[in-house]
Amino acid sequence: MNALPDEQLLPALLNGVDIPPCPAVLLDIQAELDKDDADQRTIARLISKDAALAGHVMAIANSPAFSGGQKFGSIMQAINVLGSRQLFNLVVSQLLKIALAGDPEVPMDRFWETSAQTARLSAELARRLRCVRPDVAYTFGLFHDCGIPLLMKRFPNVREVLAAANAAEERSFTEVEDEMLGTNHAVVGYFLARRWRLPDYIVEAILCHHDYKALAESGRLSDTARGLIAVCVLAEHVIRLHSTNEVENEWAKAAPTACQVFGLSLGAVDDVIEDMLDWLG
Repeated sequence: MNALPDEQLLPALLNGVDIPPCPAVLLDIQAELDKDDADQRTIARLISKDAALAGHVMAIANSPAFSGGQKFGSIMQAINVLGSRQLFNLVVSQLLKIALAGDPEVPMDRFWETSAQTARLSAELARRLRCVRPDVAYTFGLFHDCGIPLLMKRFPNVREVLAAANAAEERSFTEVEDEMLGTNHAVVGYFLARRWRLPDYIVEAILCHHDYKALAESGRLSDTARGLIAVCVLAEHVIRLHSTNEVENEWAKAAPTACQVFGLSLGAVDDVIEDMLDWLG
């Protein structure tokens, strides 16, 4: 795998974008997970200290993407079934959402609604294509664009930049951002994910999720990261076909290498797309 950007490069790469610090509860949970004899009861107690956080985590754990139809009644029960590391990821997800909340004049409701839909569809695609775990696909779908809210806090013209990047036919999405903003949401999201100690495969996938050539380059990305990127870009394509007339060229750029990741022909993936459009209703 190629070397990833170093923390020392952060100021130059972020162009003034602030990365929120990792909350203390995550550091405490991570410290427990790093022990050879990590205690699940301690992890459950740390999560339960914040009633609102525990409630949100339980709501996510009981969602179809994670529960498989089973209803968890407590943090401890969820840990027993999902595992401590997966519960940690759910805690990260909720705290990231809080930390990335925009100013009142920059509403983020649509961003989170779209992210939630992408996460749900990514998990379903992962089940059908069997290229990555559905719960991991859900987490990546929810936070692969986590750099965008931070860009919105820094630059007033982000929506226009994103529209231009979506419309670009030849250049990559992040190249357009780099030219217009001096940074891009993939780099911002990468440093945020690293600081918040998300799993390595999610961190590298966030950095490269618009670099579709990386899907075809042997050894550059882990198999999990490749699967996450391919599933997510397909999920976003299906969502746009289903609900918007918004211009986008990402699937056209990604399709050849994404199909290689799935081990399917483009025609077979077109059939999957039709099935998913029916699934969305």
